[in-house]
This record gives sequence, C-alpha cells and structure tokens, in this order.
Amino acid sequence: MSFPVLAIIGRPNVGKSTLFNRLIGRRKAIVRPEPGVTRDRHHARGEWNDRSFLAVDTGGISGPAEDPFNPLILRQTILAIEESDIVLFLTDGIEGLLPADRQIADHARRSQKPVFLAVNKCDTNRAKESLWDFSALGFGDPFPISAEHGTGIENLLEAAFARVPNDGKLEVESEEEIRVAVVGRPNVGKSSFVNRIIGKERALVSAVPGTTRDPIDSLCRRGDQAYRFVDTAGIRKRGKIGDEKVEFLSMIMAYRSIERAEVVLLIIDATDGPRMMDAQIARHIVESGRACIVLVNKWDLLEKETRTFDEKVTDIREKLVHLDFAPILSVSALTGQRCEHVFEDIRQVTAFHRQRISTRKLNLRVEKWVAAHPPHGGRNKKRPKIYYATQASTAPPHIVVFASRLPGKPYARYIERCLREDFDFSGTPIRVSFRKRE
Repeated sequence: MSFPVLAIIGRPNVGKSTLFNRLIGRRKAIVRPEPGVTRDRHHARGEWNDRSFLAVDTGGISGPAEDPFNPLILRQTILAIEESDIVLFLTDGIEGLLPADRQIADHARRSQKPVFLAVNKCDTNRAKESLWDFSALGFGDPFPISAEHGTGIENLLEAAFARVPNDGKLEVESEEEIRVAVVGRPNVGKSSFVNRIIGKERALVSAVPGTTRDPIDSLCRRGDQAYRFVDTAGIRKRGKIGDEKVEFLSMIMAYRSIERAEVVLLIIDATDGPRMMDAQIARHIVESGRACIVLVNKWDLLEKETRTFDEKVTDIREKLVHLDFAPILSVSALTGQRCEHVFEDIRQVTAFHRQRISTRKLNLRVEKWVAAHPPHGGRNKKRPKIYYATQASTAPPHIVVFASRLPGKPYARYIERCLREDFDFSGTPIRVSFRKRE
C-alpha cells in the first residue's frame, strides 16, 4: 500500500520541525530556537483520521550569506518537493511576510504541486494581524496554525487531503524490511555511502564534519528484499561537542538509531583507521544486541600492497575487540567499489542474527563442549554440573544454560566461542547466560 507524501518547506526557524513532529505524533526532528538546525530532509510516517501519510521535513532556505549550506539545502528542498504529493508552505506570522518567503513561493509554484500556505504562531495577536499579508504569495487564503500547540492543524490537513487521492508514492516500512543504521565518526563518508547505494542524492555531502544532524531514512530494494538505511550524525567525543546542544542531541539520536536497527554498518576511514571513538561505538552496538558489518571506506585513497587489507583487518580486530565477530569489507563510496557487496553481507548477518538452533542439536553440542572443558568449581567449591541449554530468543541469539551452580564469565565466553565454531553466527553478537537449578 502507498500513502501521500507531505513536504514541509519554509524559511529557517518558522517551525517546520515542530510541525513535522506534530504531524507524526512524536519527537523525531531536532527542535531548537536557533535557525538552521535542520539541514537534511527526512521522512516519517503519520496518521490523520485513519489515513496514513509520509511527512518530509526540510532545511530552512535562507540567503547564502546567512548559511553556507544554503545551496545544498535548497537542492534538497527541491528534491523533497519533487517527491511530494502535497506541499505545506510554512511561514512565520510574528515576523510577517519577508522577501525570502516570496523566493520560496516561486520554487513551490514551479513544482505545479498542490501548495497549502500555513501561517505559524497564530496563537499570538501579532501573527493574527499579519495573517492576510501572506495572501499576496498567490496560494489562496492562508491557514492560521500553531504548530507548538496544535491549533489549526485539523483544518490544514482536511483541505490538503481533499485535493490528493490516497494513492501516493510511498513504499511503507514493513516487517519484511531490514533496517540498517549507518554510523561512524564525522566525515568518514556515511552520507556519501548512502547516496551511492540509494542511487541518488539523499543526504547532504560536504567536507565539513557534522553536516548530517538528524537521522535520515532511505528505502531501497535489491531483488525481493527491501532495505531501510538510516544515515546518522557523526558520533564524536562529548568533550568535542562543547556547549552546542544540537550536536549532543544529534549524537543521542544516532545512538537511538542503532537501537532501532537490526543491522549496523560501522564506517571507518581507511586513511585514518579505527580510533577510540570507534571502539565506543562498537561497544554500544554490541550492548544493543545489533548485527554489525565494518566498512572501511575511502579504500581508493590508500596506497596498497599485497597485505594491505590483511594488515587493516588486524588493526581493526586489535582496536575494536567488541566486534571480533563482524565481517570487514573495504569499499569506496566515491567510486562505488564493492558497495553493492554490502547487500549480500547484510542478508547473511541478518539470517544469523535471526537464527534459531533446535534444543536437541544445541544440547548434543553442549555435552561435547562440557566434556572437553568442564567448568571449574573454584577453590574449595564443588564443580558446577551442567544440565541442559536452550535458546531463549533470537535477534540477538540468547542461549540459556541451566546448571547446579553458576559458572563465571570466562566459562560463558568459552560457550560463546564454541557456539561460533560449531554454528555460523558471523556478524551477530551472542548472549550466553546461566541459571541455577537444583
């Protein structure tokens, strides 16, 4: 099934992200009082009167002198308009009609899409007084709303949906999708990689670290499998974030994207190698129980010898000890080198992430492992007796072992190592826990 697409456009700080969050019913876009917080466009599904739709938040369009990213933001906004079925043109009633509003109106008018003009912040007398000035933009009577308090939204959506049949272009998220979070430090090529595999410019690409702030969903398909890639903000040390709360919120959202994904692509700069921050991200991936693939990007920039890749793998294994189970793939988002191989790796690690071992097969192996290396009882303590094991859950696989006494963590690591040797769990963390049974 497909739903209408609503693109929200306007100047910086008119309340687009607030309206976006209001429409989807949750706080996904970062909302701050300073202008220019949203730079990329991102999507989220919402519902109104039992009718589903896709809302698209865009960056605020301003003059080049005000924001050096404005040419990129403008291009992203135009793409969002082209993707949409409905354009919600949001203005600021308190600031009144400005020249930038007229420029944005020209872009919206050229799209030939249904445009609905909304004047935000009309919970104030000042905004109400300037309401009809916006009629000069040529989109009919403006809709007075307050995105913060939710007033006027019903009338706006009722008018918008009356113009558009319920046959939009959105492929909706389903249980058959594999949700993939693309994470890493700033400027390692996350957005370039996503743009490469999606096949179009979906996220801003700039040499300036920290260009991406909000998580951005992109849906694509290979064969009969759908993938939802989530490009995230670069994760950096908190000490380097400073007092800018937006950077901190971006980092939090990136971590949340890891927790919501099934597979995580950790991108590392081949010219820079893994760093301490990569190790912290790796630990969070494992603690979240997510399958993982390590991508060594910018491979085209390295001067390569016979054992260059083997040496790079050894370096990653030594520094990212939490991800000793993760496949490592060298890619180049710039040239496309081996980028398509990622899809096969994602399918494989997802299968292992969801893998379930029958109780009978598991216990036959556990008996062999225990016979080869029984658990120690410790000083003056009776040796624990292992009764049986079962797989409690998948994604990630969780093995529960019942014993007369609880062995220590080293024995849990031994069982995990045996599991990986006898069963293929490449790319996924494994949980091993013991329960006492008399």
